Amino acid sequence: MEDIKEKFKLIFSGLKRAYGQTKSKSKNEIGKLEGKSWIVAEPITDIQWDTHLAGKEPSLGIIPINEKNECTWGAIDIDTYDGFDHKELIKKIVGSKLPLIVCRSKSGGAHIFLFVSEPVSAKDMQVKLKEIAVFLNYGSSEIFPKQIQLNTRGTGNFLNLPYNHPEFPTRYALDDEGNALFELNKFINLYEKKVVSNLSKVIIEKKPVQKSDDFKGAPPCLINFLQNDKFIEGMRNQIMFQLGVYLRLRFPKDLEKKMDEYNLKYFSPPLPSKEIQTLFKQVENSDRYFYQCDNPDFENYCEKIKCKTKKFGVGDAGKNDIGNMKKWISDEPEWEVTHNGKVVILNKKQLKNHDLYSEECLAQADEYPEPVAKVVWVKMVNEMISKMTPDDYIRQPMEVTAKGQYFSHLQIFLENNKGAKVRQDVLAGMVYEHEKGYFIFKPEALRDFLRTKRFSKLSDSAQHKAFESFGGSIAKFKVNNKSEHCWKIPTSVLESNFNLKEKDFTEEEPY
Repeated sequence: MEDIKEKFKLIFSGLKRAYGQTKSKSKNEIGKLEGKSWIVAEPITDIQWDTHLAGKEPSLGIIPINEKNECTWGAIDIDTYDGFDHKELIKKIVGSKLPLIVCRSKSGGAHIFLFVSEPVSAKDMQVKLKEIAVFLNYGSSEIFPKQIQLNTRGTGNFLNLPYNHPEFPTRYALDDEGNALFELNKFINLYEKKVVSNLSKVIIEKKPVQKSDDFKGAPPCLINFLQNDKFIEGMRNQIMFQLGVYLRLRFPKDLEKKMDEYNLKYFSPPLPSKEIQTLFKQVENSDRYFYQCDNPDFENYCEKIKCKTKKFGVGDAGKNDIGNMKKWISDEPEWEVTHNGKVVILNKKQLKNHDLYSEECLAQADEYPEPVAKVVWVKMVNEMISKMTPDDYIRQPMEVTAKGQYFSHLQIFLENNKGAKVRQDVLAGMVYEHEKGYFIFKPEALRDFLRTKRFSKLSDSAQHKAFESFGGSIAKFKVNNKSEHCWKIPTSVLESNFNLKEKDFTEEEPY
């Protein structure tokens, strides 16, 4: 079993400095199995792997992009629940000779994995998986890795791993016939058959659109819209608008003529001339109209990263492509935002002010976004906040918080001063160990110690609240028949890591 575990760890290697965890709950009204999820900003250990494979909670999620902005696996997350036909999906994958592994997700949907034996850039993996997702008609599905570049602190997004139970996993792989592979060793055998040496081995055999250069330098969505050499009938007006923008960029002097030509060639039946005229008048206004990338009907066909490389693609329009907001839970919270696939970490002031945001993008991501009006920026930020889930809150190690540092100093103070022999020693700044299992000391002695350590991150009142949260309290302690104002805390404090209570994660409030 140990060898199998090590192989599983190797297969799903990713970011080492952070990982995801999930506690299952119940299904919601649409059939999704909800749970409480979070990111832990600490190095992953064998404890998390063992807990996951033993079927205990919390289960484990791995961030595929590593510290070098590379990955050895990626996935398409099909967020469909009740009644999803895994066999039909596998049939198309096998028929297309794609080296993919389909796993049932915890909610009954699918994670489509692509594995490579040697690391590739996260960007290349993302582009390839998006192309596959569009080909499989799941272009709107989430792609992992979600980021193409992390900074030295960024965490990215995690994906829940399969095989969180040794005998009866709810997340498991299926073979090429659609049969469940409950045993972990069978998944590893399937992995050995499907893993490729590099992404060039993954070939999507699409039907050629045209042998001519009619779509030279065009956005990928226009190619993806074409089926059987004709555009999708139910979306003719929307597609003609998108096509018109492309033709305006490529043939600015012959726009009207080209719109008529492409209409007759690629639309069946063609749009009426009156509708073409209306669309022409809209499209020719370059100051107001551009590609409608935000149209939800286009999600299944869009390949944004690839589009930016095309001569007549979105180009600079993608400079303010931001999303995947996360919040770092700390004394001074920070927000992790993905700008054009690159992670940027912001404080409160930088998030509220677009000029400051732009400066951080320049410093952290080597990009300088175009300016936007304040009202537009507030709308963009609030939209990101509205899309945040419990997965998007990052727990930092206790020791990096002010409360955690206070606890560490408290432990040192108690350890260094606990040698009081008699009650009177408390008056001299020492710590008295009571037979009932308490340390008793004067609060002034602790404050003096903290001053020597130059600790000033918590006010006196905040320190007292922290002390109480660790089990401490005020005590009346008799010394020489006089009642002294002291503090007491259980002696077990020296053996405890005192993990702080888990935050009850709720959605961020828009500002």
